[in-house]
Amino acid sequence: MKVLYILKNEPDETGKTILETLKKEHDVTVVDLRENKNYSGLVDLIDSSDRVICW
Repeated sequence: MKVLYILKNEPDETGKTILETLKKEHDVTVVDLRENKNYSGLVDLIDSSDRVICW
């Protein structure tokens, strides 16, 4: 499963634990909106992902 994580802020410890657990089982891509402003690329990633999680 392809999972896209969109981060608006630094995840807390629970978020980091969930992210690391998912990385072991799925294809995970992380986009930090504080650093990455390529919105057309983000739309492509959303479209190609099975699950999108905003944090």
